[in-house]
Amino acid sequence: MLRGVDLQHNPGEKLVLVGRNGSGKTSLLRIIAGELEADGGTVERAGGLEISRLEQILTAPASMTALDFCLSAVPRVQAIEGELAELEGRAAEGDERATARIHELHEEYERLDGWRLRPRAEAALDGVGIPRSLYRRPLGELSGGERTRVALARALLAPADLLLLDEPTNHLDLLGAAFLASELAQRDRALLVVTHDRELIDRVGGEILELHGGRLERYGSSYARYRREREARRAQARRAYELQQREIQRQEEFIRRNIAGQNTRQAQARQALLERMTRLEAPEPDLPAVKLRWDGGGRSGERVLEVEKVAVGWGGVRVLEGVTFLLRRGERLAVVGRNGSGKSTLLRTIVGSLPALAGAVKFGTGVIPGFYDQEQADLPAGETVLATLLAARPDWTPAEGRGWAGRFGFSGEAAELPCRLLSGGERSRLALARLIAAAPNLLLLDEPTNHLDLITCEALEEALAEYPGAVVLVSHDRRLLERIATGVLVLEGGRARTVARVEEAFEQIGGTPRSRAEGREVRTGARRSPVEEERRKLRRDVRRAQERAAALAGELEQMEARLREIEAALCDRTVYTDARKADLLVREAEALRTQRDATMEAWVEAEDDAAALEARLAELG
Repeated sequence: MLRGVDLQHNPGEKLVLVGRNGSGKTSLLRIIAGELEADGGTVERAGGLEISRLEQILTAPASMTALDFCLSAVPRVQAIEGELAELEGRAAEGDERATARIHELHEEYERLDGWRLRPRAEAALDGVGIPRSLYRRPLGELSGGERTRVALARALLAPADLLLLDEPTNHLDLLGAAFLASELAQRDRALLVVTHDRELIDRVGGEILELHGGRLERYGSSYARYRREREARRAQARRAYELQQREIQRQEEFIRRNIAGQNTRQAQARQALLERMTRLEAPEPDLPAVKLRWDGGGRSGERVLEVEKVAVGWGGVRVLEGVTFLLRRGERLAVVGRNGSGKSTLLRTIVGSLPALAGAVKFGTGVIPGFYDQEQADLPAGETVLATLLAARPDWTPAEGRGWAGRFGFSGEAAELPCRLLSGGERSRLALARLIAAAPNLLLLDEPTNHLDLITCEALEEALAEYPGAVVLVSHDRRLLERIATGVLVLEGGRARTVARVEEAFEQIGGTPRSRAEGREVRTGARRSPVEEERRKLRRDVRRAQERAAALAGELEQMEARLREIEAALCDRTVYTDARKADLLVREAEALRTQRDATMEAWVEAEDDAAALEARLAELG
């Protein structure tokens, strides 16, 4: 899974780890945390290094409350509080040693910022979507999602030198994801986070590491820049490998034709050159992207879904009341609200999994609804991937079912895996495969990006943007919502109302607009210059970045021209018959290729810098 992975993580450095499902991201985090032993190589940790990792299964007693569990993130503060309580009685009786010890403990308490620990813990719990009513609730009485969010709040409070987070947004709502992004952006200690959330990647602002083919590749910050640079590197690696293979084949053909003839010496010289050549590895091919294409089933009527004065809840307890909206063909409605506001309950009520406590849900003519459950509770544990798909499409032959499974990454023997052995990402892909196979023309999607990798998330986004039917979507992925939503249903205070934009909905549930949030993270304490002065500085910086990009492009052209000259020279009989001259040219070509690769990276960076500066200048007008 991992081979030859090299990584140096410096104090205070923030890194984002991405890669396809199954590439080894979680395994790498476990190796760094010391939970998993590597089969080879070494892992060196700084002396006294404290590592905090988000617990997937809580080790705390089930009777411990959510708030106390968070406070236990700084055990020394709790120890000091306990010792102070013991010493107060002795100090009141005039014990001077107890009084002196209390003074020492108070100083240490101040250094640890102990007075702020409880308010910080409550703010963290609130930030990740735990209501105050659950602060004193035992962990054993919380749902799985609630326990995960409590564990995340505790991890954010821990004063560890290195924080490791694996898909921390999976159980968060929009506000929780924004809170997490802000906390991580302002963190001054080292961080390594695995995430598929593009908003979080950009807000964290750290360099991006990609696990690809078992190796680790490092890129600059910004998701858009990472994608551009990644494609440039892939293309460059493929071209370099293909050029070298053609050169090797050409030389081998010359050797084969001349090794036993009059040009034996030249053939032997070329053979020696080939043996000394550093062979490039064939670039690891990208895993095929999941092929998400929605046919949209049969065409429905214009009015797809009518929800009128509906109340939803559990066990007779109403979570939402008076929900009313009309969804037409081609519309995509985002449902936005805090955790516990009733988003999932509303979707389950619409599809009939839960009864409506009041009101009516009406489907239009020819509507075929399809529901994606974030828990995938209805996947049959004992059935295989193939059997699950064939149950959804009994008209398919096994061959057709296998072909469909292959489109979603279940090729060959993977189609025979039982559902109970699938990872979170594999279960999500299977749920999507089954949903699309049923060809619905109304999609009700509850957090469909959970457990998916970035490539599959982007494929889902493109597919939804092109989907001809109607969509009701719950998601914490802000960029997904902003891309595809044509309207927004805001759930707050037990009521529902519609707004036009995701940004407006985000503000209504208590979020900070992106521009102000990013400004606070990036420019805290910075002195603002007048707008005109900023324009003048940006114009100068744009010009310099463009000049640098142009200069590097010129250097690249010169290197490519020289490489073509060398390739032509090596075909010249007067050159390849002179072993010394040919060897010098081959060495020069190898050095030029190394220099070209470095220059190419610098050119891509300069182009990105110029584009970013131009965009900022355009924003100022």
